[in-house]
Parts: sequence; structure tokens; C-alpha cells
Amino acid sequence: MKSALVAMLSVAVVVWELRITASAAPPASAAPTPRPATVKFGNVSSVGFGGAYLAVEKGYFKEENLAVEVIEFRTTAEVVAPLGTGQLDVAGLPLSVPLLTASDRGIELRVVAGASLNTQGFNNTWIVLRKDLADSGRVKTPADLKGMKVAIPSLGSLGEQTVQIMLEQAGLKPDDVEVIVLPFAEQAAAFGNKAIAASFSNEPNIARGVQEGFSVKWIPTTQFFWGKAQGSVIVFGSTLLKDQDLARRWMVAYLRGVRDYLKAFTARDGREAAVAALVKYTSTKDPKLYDIMEMTYLDPNGMPDRKSMEAQYRWFVEKGLYTGKKTFDDIMDLSYAEYAAQKLGKQ
Repeated sequence: MKSALVAMLSVAVVVWELRITASAAPPASAAPTPRPATVKFGNVSSVGFGGAYLAVEKGYFKEENLAVEVIEFRTTAEVVAPLGTGQLDVAGLPLSVPLLTASDRGIELRVVAGASLNTQGFNNTWIVLRKDLADSGRVKTPADLKGMKVAIPSLGSLGEQTVQIMLEQAGLKPDDVEVIVLPFAEQAAAFGNKAIAASFSNEPNIARGVQEGFSVKWIPTTQFFWGKAQGSVIVFGSTLLKDQDLARRWMVAYLRGVRDYLKAFTARDGREAAVAALVKYTSTKDPKLYDIMEMTYLDPNGMPDRKSMEAQYRWFVEKGLYTGKKTFDDIMDLSYAEYAAQKLGKQ
């Protein structure tokens, strides 16, 4: 009896000591608030940067204590230059010669994540054909374009490369077809006037042309790039490259936006909010167009398609459009995307 009483007293003393120790221990410190910063994001206003737009609108950047200013530019060249002067911190850009040339000139930049990607079910760019040529059967294959005009949006672009590959595969010589430069927004009118037979086009211009009865979707870009064609990427300038914490926080918020975009346009989860963000930040202001246009794909882990990037680079070099020493590998650093994907959980 006495030994049992001693044992009970011993247990009581241990419990009392544990309570004293627990009460004396300092409370666990909360996670420190991230350092506030303002980040300027320059882009050419495209659904391919929908992940960034959604991250702004849904407050993901704010949760990282980042104020992100979205700045729209008309051309790729206009976006690249401010990266070198620090006027922009991040940019959404098509793969292009100006991007490589800027690095050659000493501008500090890195491709840090993928943006728009053409892939199965997400072909955002197509070779489109004039509707009367399709309906009549006058043009059935690219070889039938001989003697006609084909439009591309700009020289040295994915559009020019795609059209050249198409014509070469059809056995046509450079002089067999007249390739003209015509901005996306002007192509519908050219089809309506029967000034062009075909063009490299993107959404929403493809949907508009189909709606108006001027053109039809003919050949997806992916047919010329083994099923995938990287259209644009996310680029960090010197400010973020010198501040790893800031860069990582930006990327975490961006990938959260990317994943919301994918849920919206695959499972229709949050679709209304996604469309509202795209209407706000892109030139596609009619919400109804999002019901008929083919959206682009965004990789949930931020990884670009290296194979199609290498193909585009080789073409730049072979055609003499780029004569510098840089490659896309030289200006790529995917460690930020890898960090963010790991933190959020890879998909």
C-alpha cells in the first residue's frame, strides 16, 4: 500500500514539473511576414500569361507581400529593352531572336518558366485557310497553295517558321508561294477581301474568323513540332535574379495562378473568375469568345518544352536570323520553378 502511494506521488510530481516546464517555455514564433516589394510585369497581353493575371486577381501575389504592376506592350522588342534598364522586373515573352540578342548585349535576364504551350487539346495557334478555298476543295493540301499568298504575323517568329516548315514538307520552293507579313488583327479582313489564301493565326483571331465565315481551322501548329510547340516564356530581369527570396515568392504565386487557370479550362472549376481575369488583361474582351476559342496550355510545374525550343533556336541560326553565341540553355534557369513546384506539390 505504501509503495503504491509513493508511486502515485512520483507520477503527480512528474506531471506537475512537465506543466511548469510547458508554461515557462516561450510560445512558438509565427512565420515572419515576407518583405514587401513592388514587381513590374511586362507582357504582350496574351492568354498565354493567364497564370500571372489570375495570380494578381486572386490575391496570390499579395499573400507573398508583393504588389505586382501589369504593364502591356505592343511588341516583343518593346518588352525586352526595359528589362535591361530595370524598368521591368519580370516579362512574359514569345521565344524570339530579340530575347537572345539582348543577352548577347549583356542584359541580365533568364528564362525561368514556361508560359503558353500548344499541345493536344490546347492548340492556340493554327494554319487557317480561307473558307471558300476549303469549301470548294480548291485547296486540300499545302501543296495546293502554289501561286497564292500566305500571311505570317512577323518575320523571325514561330509563325514564319511554321509556314516555312509546312511549305518545305509540301515540296514547294520559296518562290512558289508569296509569304507576306500581316498582323493577326488584320488577317480576318484580308480573308474577307480574298487577299490571302492562308495564314498563321492565333486565338481569338481564329475564332473571330470562323465566326464571321472568312476562314476555317486547317492545320494545328503542333503537327510541325512533334505534338508540342512552346509559344512563350516567363523571363526574370536583374532585380529578381539578385534576390532569390523575392524571385521564389513571385514564382510560387505565379504557379498558383497557373494551376487555377488549368482547373478553369479543363474541369471548369473557377472558370468564371478565370475568364474575368483574361477579359481584364488581354485584348479578348468578349467573354463569349472563350466558349469557342481553343485555349493555350500552361504547365502546372512551370516547365517549358525544351524540344520545341531547341527546334526554334536551330531555325533562327540556320536562317541567319541569329548570329550570336547564346543558346536558350545559356539563358535558362528553371530552379525557381522547381522550387515553387516542390513547395506547392508537383503535379
